[in-house]
Amino acid sequence: MNRYLEVLNNQTDYRNIDFKFNCVSLFSGGGGLDLGLAWAGFKTKVFCELEAPLCETLEKNFINTHIINENITKVSKDDILKGFENNERIDLVAGGSPCQSFSILGQRGSINDPRGQLVYEYVRIVKELQPKAFLFENVPGLLNVNGGEDWNNLLSYFKEETGYQISFQVLNSADYGVPQQRKRLIVLGFHNELTVDEEVSIFPEPTHENKDSKETINLFVDSKKELHPWIPSKFALESLENTKNNRKRVHGERVMNRYLTVPQGERDSIDRTDRIHPERPSGTVLVGSKAGGGRPFIHPFEPRHITIREAARLQSFPDSFEFFGPETWQYRAVGNAVPPLMAKAIGNSIAKILSKSLIIK
Repeated sequence: MNRYLEVLNNQTDYRNIDFKFNCVSLFSGGGGLDLGLAWAGFKTKVFCELEAPLCETLEKNFINTHIINENITKVSKDDILKGFENNERIDLVAGGSPCQSFSILGQRGSINDPRGQLVYEYVRIVKELQPKAFLFENVPGLLNVNGGEDWNNLLSYFKEETGYQISFQVLNSADYGVPQQRKRLIVLGFHNELTVDEEVSIFPEPTHENKDSKETINLFVDSKKELHPWIPSKFALESLENTKNNRKRVHGERVMNRYLTVPQGERDSIDRTDRIHPERPSGTVLVGSKAGGGRPFIHPFEPRHITIREAARLQSFPDSFEFFGPETWQYRAVGNAVPPLMAKAIGNSIAKILSKSLIIK
């Protein structure tokens, strides 16, 4: 087993984590953000997720949690507090509203799209629950929709409605040991009663960087001063025997022959599907519409789409995390997720601030 898989599958099992903080998850999806936060010590007490197939994946991977399978517009403070014991504090609210209306791949309708309006529901719940901190994530395209006007308005709304100390930054999952380039806008807010040291970085420092391919032989150097090279995608696609969610799709001969001609790192001209380059992190693992399912990459060495497990590996889900429901929904659970290893890095940064500033009453 290669070093990446050792790191991935040696993460602490969810049942054995020493949780220090409590969390509420909004727009939970398949739980990638929550898994990474759990590794950082955050116990998700309540999940809020509209889609029933995704709730099944949450229910079977996270134990002793309260799952609200409902439209967020109908979820109240009292609904969420049912997952907490009396006087139990809420340390973190985490999640990101559906990003299709902000994504560069969508029509960029932004806040005029009903899905864009869901961000205001997120703010409403933060305001009602008054957690010690919140984590909001979305696509980087949110920053420049309508010339940046929407983002400026939204940021002002966050600040005015919550009164929290707010910082934001675009992070790339490849910089945190994930064999995939996936950029996400991360917004962190801290309650005004907390002391946040402005001289200390609120966001996690990268552990990996883009280096020349000749340096990949030194993938895991011991020097604390030197960043590791980005993880090549090929390491996520090894040792898949007896893993779950790993059914290979059988393509027709015409499609297979066409895929054989697509160079690694290039795009098929017919269905616009990218073929993974094994020596580099993959591109962003994508997901399609409910009707169309996912849009998996072409495997770098075989003329086929990657499996759900292979996509999950690229996202940094451990093999112990199983996806449930129809395969279309399994792909969606993977493709919409925040990579758990990146979420862990963000969670560790939040935990440091809370541990230093939080006065437990």
